[in-house]
Amino acid sequence: MKLDELGLILEQRREKLQLRQADLSEMSGVNVRTIIQLEKGQGNPSFITLEKLLNILGLEIGVELKKTSE
Repeated sequence: MKLDELGLILEQRREKLQLRQADLSEMSGVNVRTIIQLEKGQGNPSFITLEKLLNILGLEIGVELKKTSE
């Protein structure tokens, strides 16, 4: 998944829950500037940051690892 796709998902879910970016920041402990960047598809979030946001938003990370060469 690309960062811009992730950003759109985060923004849509946050809005569906009727949360402002500041609300999500306060609830998760993630800086509001980081949330704004992520929703714009920018930045390089850590798994810990994503986990904090996704837990509040009721979303999960799904990871699929594939071997691409021998």
